[in-house]
Amino acid sequence: MAVSNDVLVTALQELLPGLTESWTLFHPAFDAIVSKGNKRTVNHPFVEFVVLPEGPGTVTEIINGDEHIAGGRRQSAVKGSAYGATMIYAFDVPGEDLRMANGPADVAELIKKYPEAALMDFQERIARQLVMGDGAGVSQFFTLNGDTTYNPKATGAQQGMLEFVAPSAQTSTRFGIVSNSIVNWHNQHAHTTSVGADGLKQIRKAYWDASQQGGSAGMSCDIMLADRDSYDNIVDELSTFVQFVRRDADVKAGDPVPYRLREGIAMHGAVLYPEPQIDRSLFTTTEATQGVIYGLCSETLKMFTQGSGNKTTGGDFELRDVGRLPYQELFRTEYVLSMGAYSSDLRRNFTVTGTANP
Repeated sequence: MAVSNDVLVTALQELLPGLTESWTLFHPAFDAIVSKGNKRTVNHPFVEFVVLPEGPGTVTEIINGDEHIAGGRRQSAVKGSAYGATMIYAFDVPGEDLRMANGPADVAELIKKYPEAALMDFQERIARQLVMGDGAGVSQFFTLNGDTTYNPKATGAQQGMLEFVAPSAQTSTRFGIVSNSIVNWHNQHAHTTSVGADGLKQIRKAYWDASQQGGSAGMSCDIMLADRDSYDNIVDELSTFVQFVRRDADVKAGDPVPYRLREGIAMHGAVLYPEPQIDRSLFTTTEATQGVIYGLCSETLKMFTQGSGNKTTGGDFELRDVGRLPYQELFRTEYVLSMGAYSSDLRRNFTVTGTANP
């Protein structure tokens, strides 16, 4: 008996929560943001947030007990903003494939052939955009690459989040705030000419420069993403001291696990992951073409989705009803994603360059 369009839709709706969850698990940065509760839904076109670049108050020393207590706030807070990007991934299932399918096994094969493959493709594009800023068809989405820009909702070019120069030399505008126009609105940076010479020292320097910002706030860098050459150099340099960390310990039988190969090494209080989407030859900063590590404090990163959560306006990988295309024997399916991201505290994140040099 041929599979009906309704059967495919029902199967997709039952599997979608697991498929959507696999997207956040697909990338360690997104996984960390979600697991810390830093993802929310909004129903307006952009998000405004307060950046507090230093302590909000002052201290009055009491000697005689008759001192006037100084004002309890500093006027250094500013507002940043971030826009989401709306993307629709559409794919078509031939009616002939539905007619030829018989039974649960064939339905499962159809789902792997079309919806799962579509979601994997969508994930790969967004992962590429995250680290390089040139994801095919998703160029509106947020990027870490400070050598390029993204343009959500055609609101104007937004600079990538992390620059590859010293903090004092950073001048770009990120999330609507000019770098160094307020104290601490920059990311940390270090450069090495060779991992074998002082590479580990420079990584350690950048890590501590970022993690020690804000003193006892307790928000240290927990994720590092490196191009493959940099990752291999660091693993070789650490040799027998490497402790591999796997991210699939909680996977249950039958769960989709597109991140099976996400294996990193423990470094300080973070995990360093190889990021296959980083193409260092495409950076414009000379030092970045010699290798890149992004150091992220996931506590400072926020994600938001837009939409009311129904099939028309939902933006968190909402699956729309399958419908036949007019005058064609094809059934159109769409994933809708409307999402943005930003950092409320750049100084706790860092870059290291030159790490592809052995």
